[in-house]
Order: sequence, then structure tokens, then C-alpha cells
Amino acid sequence: MSRRLFILGSTGSIGKSAVDVVQHLRSEDGEGSWPVVGLAAATNSELLLHQAESLNAEAVSLCNGSGITYKNTYQSAEQLLIEHATQGDLVLVAIVGFAGISPTLQAVKCGCDIALANKETLVAGGALVMQEAKNAGVQIIPVDSEHSAIFQAISNHPKSEVEKITLTASGGSLREFTDEKLHSATVEQVLDHPTWDMGAKVTVDSASLMNKALELIEAHWLFGVEGERLHALIHPQSIVHGMVEFVDGSVLAHLAMPDMKIPIQHALTYPNLRKGIAEQINWSQLSNLEFEEINHDRYGAIQLAYDVISRGGTAGAVFNAANEVVVNSFLQNALPFGSIIAIVEEVLKRAPIDEYIDFNSLVKADHETRELTTALIAALKVHS
Repeated sequence: MSRRLFILGSTGSIGKSAVDVVQHLRSEDGEGSWPVVGLAAATNSELLLHQAESLNAEAVSLCNGSGITYKNTYQSAEQLLIEHATQGDLVLVAIVGFAGISPTLQAVKCGCDIALANKETLVAGGALVMQEAKNAGVQIIPVDSEHSAIFQAISNHPKSEVEKITLTASGGSLREFTDEKLHSATVEQVLDHPTWDMGAKVTVDSASLMNKALELIEAHWLFGVEGERLHALIHPQSIVHGMVEFVDGSVLAHLAMPDMKIPIQHALTYPNLRKGIAEQINWSQLSNLEFEEINHDRYGAIQLAYDVISRGGTAGAVFNAANEVVVNSFLQNALPFGSIIAIVEEVLKRAPIDEYIDFNSLVKADHETRELTTALIAALKVHS
């Protein structure tokens, strides 16, 4: 059974893979299947229009809205959803960063299920988003490879049967670097990821293991498990994406090649499994699977994630906003790689945390945190 889709963030890394998956499913089910109601992008009008025409999408939205002509055009993903909500069943949210929260909440209001590829939505607004989804009877299906793995491994087991959830991390592009070399890593070195093809922001987060910190917080909200039962390991091969240990001592692990088309297709076709287009594991060439504990002194983001889970309230919004600012500054060569986590930690110490969460409190925390983080970076540059 095909679903009627919105793809938000269609011109990004996840969005482009999602388009490939839709085209594959159409080749299996016929050209009239898997209708795409709407596509949304930030600035890439040329690719957006190409996607819309090739998929025969009903509508598009482009944030800057300039110079784009299509049969139905909007300037925000939210407006796209409002105008065409009754035509869709599933919204893939692949918008990067805090900007994904508002369209996710709008999709929930429209009664559409969510295929969530935006981890920041739950990091910053998990309490609000999960409650709104529950109230609306909307299902959130994770698209991150690690959370898709856990989602499948847990299946229908109640959380009382779960002893521990383990997410895996490739270790990023700097895994073999010494601590000294890690601190001074260049943008080019950081963006040279060994196993995943991702956008710049996610690749930087992978190198600092901030990506895993964000995913631990996301897992807390998705699966209703406290920090004490969440764990992360470095697994360089990126074959095992997640493991669930149950109270009887058994462990279920999800293994697949490192290809985002696999969790994307799972989210689109859930609860069914379909023939995919990703490469399959060649067991004759897989000689070993390595795992190692994460050094929290080297990768301080992991402990910060547990602190954020423990503090609750707007701590996640503060954590996410501070990280978005420092990563952007690093990509602009405005600060050294080794200062990223230290600045985020300092922001968490200084920023006020509001226990009450609604959308306005999240926006306020995000805005104030970005100002504070920018000021700290400016002070660091002055004293360096």
C-alpha cells in the first residue's frame, strides 16, 4: 500500500535519498503509486523544481520564494502543509536544525504521521512534540539509522522489558587523531567522513560525537527511556546501527550497510518491508565487527547529553542552539574544532532553563541561546 507523501527538506542529503526511494517504489508499484503531494526546500530552487517535475508533485515551497514558478507555490513548509494537509498521509521531515520543529508540529496538527529525520526537533522540543503527537493520534517513525534500528528491535516490547538501548557511532573523520591533532583539526579534515555521506553540519557533529549526544536525547524522547538505560559505543564499520538489551539478557541488534535509503524506505513503507535499492551486506567480506567504549574526556558531548536529559525543560533547546551556532562558526573557520564542546558546556552553565515547555518558550530559549553563544565566541576571539 502506497502513502501520499510530503518531503520537507527535499534538496538536502536525506531529501535526495528519499526522492530516490520514492522513484524505486514507483518502479515496483506503478507510476501512479506513492504520490508526492508537496516538496519543501530552503534555497535550492533549481533542484526543487526538477524534483517536483520528475515526481509530478502537487505543490512546492521555497523559503526565499523568489523566482520560482510552479502550479502551487508557497514560501514556507507550514503553509504548504496547511493548504494541502487533506491530500497527504505521511510527512518526511528532513529539514536540518531547529527550523524543523515548527513544520513538524504543523504536520501533527494536520493529522499526518511523521517520518522524522530531524533529530533537533526532539532534542529541543521532545516533550512538546511527543505529547502533541500522542494527543493527535499521530505516529512518529524515526529515520535516523540508529533510531530506526532501535525502533525495529524494540518492536512491540514494552519499555519495562528494555534493560538498555545502545546506539553506535562511527567515530567520525577524526577517530584516529591524537587529542592534540583533534583540537586543531581543519574543516577539510572534519568533513572527510570515512563511511557516511552527510551534510556539513551532521559531519562536524559526527567528528565531535555531538551527533551521538543529540541522538541519545532523541532516543530518550522516542522510546521513553531514561538516561541510565541509554548507552553509546564506537563502531567504526557502521554495520550495527543499534542494539536493544532486554531484561532476560537477550540482545537484538540491527545490521545493515551504511546507507540512509534503508531507514528512509522503512519509514515510508512501515509496517511493511519492501525490496530495497541499497547494497546488501556481503558476509563473506565482513571479517570482523569492532566496538569500543567512548572516552568521555575526549568526547565531552556525551556527558552533556546525559546532563540535558536529567535537567529537562528547555535544556535541550539550549543545547541544540549552542551547538548549531558553534558548528556554523567552525565551518566559517571562526573558531578551532577543539573549542566546540567547551563553548556548548559553558552556555549550558550560563543559560536559564525554563521548566515549562511550549513552542514560544522553545523559540525564546533558542533565540537567547544563540545570542549568548555568539557573544562567547566573540569574547574567545578577542582573548585568543
